[in-house]
Amino acid sequence: MPSFCDTRYTSYSTDHISDNDHIIVDSRQPNRNWSRRSIFIYAICIIFIIILTIITTSLIIIFKRKPINSTSLNDQNLLLNENKIILNISNFVKQNNSFSCQLPKNPDYNKNGIVAAGVFATSTDELNKLHGPTSVYLDHERNIYVADTMNHRIRKYSPGNSDEGLTLIDETSNVNYPHCLFIDHESNHLYFLDQNSQGYYRVQLLKLNSNLLKSTILVVGNQTRSYGMTLDQYLNIYVTEYNHHRIIKWLSPDYEQYVIVVENNSNELSYPRSIYFDQIANNLYIANKNRIHRWSVNLNKSEIVMQGGSFYPNGIEYDCHGNLYISQDTTIKLISNRTSIHGLDIIGYSHPGDASIYSKSTSTADFYNPEGIYLDKTNGDLYVADSGLNRIHKYAIKN
Repeated sequence: MPSFCDTRYTSYSTDHISDNDHIIVDSRQPNRNWSRRSIFIYAICIIFIIILTIITTSLIIIFKRKPINSTSLNDQNLLLNENKIILNISNFVKQNNSFSCQLPKNPDYNKNGIVAAGVFATSTDELNKLHGPTSVYLDHERNIYVADTMNHRIRKYSPGNSDEGLTLIDETSNVNYPHCLFIDHESNHLYFLDQNSQGYYRVQLLKLNSNLLKSTILVVGNQTRSYGMTLDQYLNIYVTEYNHHRIIKWLSPDYEQYVIVVENNSNELSYPRSIYFDQIANNLYIANKNRIHRWSVNLNKSEIVMQGGSFYPNGIEYDCHGNLYISQDTTIKLISNRTSIHGLDIIGYSHPGDASIYSKSTSTADFYNPEGIYLDKTNGDLYVADSGLNRIHKYAIKN
């Protein structure tokens, strides 16, 4: 079979032509045939390319939109559509300034802070007295939200107005020992952890933009104590199950199913308390007994990044340089690649004996059982919920 590039020759009979006739051969015919054949080939190629492009584009669109039915940790996150994922990630970067960090690598804080929320124990203002606050969080306007745990309520304070708060929700609205606040700055929704009367932990949602503040129960968990809760960029909820020695991930958006992220198969977890989720590196930081573990969700392994000695760490925060801030006993510690595994005390004073000497302190340089902490990622201000001194302290970085 000839190829498209073969040359065809045509023979002509000359028997009927006289010798006096001039023989003229039209050499243009083969060229016209080749030109038509080339056009035909090019047309077929173009049509084939167009059809192939249409098929490829259609397949890409179908696979992008096709839901993935999997219980693996990474695949569950793909259940959200692509636009929402990109939006959440971009919002996180904007809020936390992670890729253009404005904070110092070695923060030096003023030892004396200010009272950002609450009043001193000597005050007669019972309404504004906090009782065992365990968590503090800020919205995008720097309003301060406090889990007033032993008073079974959540309070809101305006910046610079520490002694006049507003009760958003309390035990009359089915709130019981609230702690672990988390605000999604995009939606302005506040999430908090509490427990019901039967001892099952719950996660509730409070829409701060709503005219009528009423909480919605998102999760009723297992019958165990829980002291840690946080969310990732996909609004999956992570909870520590204290008595079960594990970390549970409740899957957004319905929160009807969960997966076990970390458990005690190799005696790694024992009564885990607070947690922090690093959304950039996809790491969980877990306060576990007297240690802080960094659990890589991608690699499914952990390492100890802080050893607390005889004291148990409580709150955990993290900045854009990878520094960890830990509340423990009567101090706030900094853990970085420039400190030892025991950390460096940056605020507060370690005591050689009984810490109860600080229990009635009116100095903002002292702590007595600090728990939840919140780091303002834009300026480095550090907020500490001191459950022993019943107030929220604020510390600024030195100029």
